[in-house]
Amino acid sequence: MTDTLTIRTALRSGDLGRLIQLHGESYEGEASHFGLTFEAHVARTVAEFILDNDARGRVWLAERGADLVGCTAMVDRGDRGQLRWVLVSSTMRGTGLGKQLIQAAMDYAAEQAAWREVFLETTEGLTASMDIYEKLGFTIASDKFERIWEDKKQRVIIMAKQLR
Repeated sequence: MTDTLTIRTALRSGDLGRLIQLHGESYEGEASHFGLTFEAHVARTVAEFILDNDARGRVWLAERGADLVGCTAMVDRGDRGQLRWVLVSSTMRGTGLGKQLIQAAMDYAAEQAAWREVFLETTEGLTASMDIYEKLGFTIASDKFERIWEDKKQRVIIMAKQLR
C-alpha cells in the first residue's frame, strides 16, 4: 500500500457508499448532534445528487492508498452551486487537505458561467470548517435553529459567497 495522496473526480462503483461511510465514521462521537440519522441524511443527499440531480456538478475524493481520507462536492443548483460533503478524516486534519478540496470546488464553481453564487449548509460546532469558509469569503446568509437529525433542534447556518 502506498502513502501517496491522490484526488480524483471520476466516480466509480462503491464511491458513494465510501463517502457516506466516511461521514458516519468521522462524526461518530465527535459532536453530540451527529448520529445514525446524520449518516442517513448524508446517504439521502448523496442519493438525491445522483437520482434527482442527474449528478450535475462534481465530487472530489481524496485517497491515501486505498483509504478515502477526504471529500467534497459542488452540486449544480441552476443559477448557483452548493458546496456539499466537505470532510477530512481525523488522520489528515491540519494538513491543508480540507482547504485544497474546497479550493478545487470553488475553482470549478468559478468556471460555471450560469452561477452567481455558491452556498453551503453547516451546523454549530464545526469551528475549523467555519474558519476555512470565512477565509474563502463566505458570509452567513441565514442562522436559525431547526430539527434536522437526532430529533433535536440544531443551529443550522447557511453561508454564501458571490461569484460575480
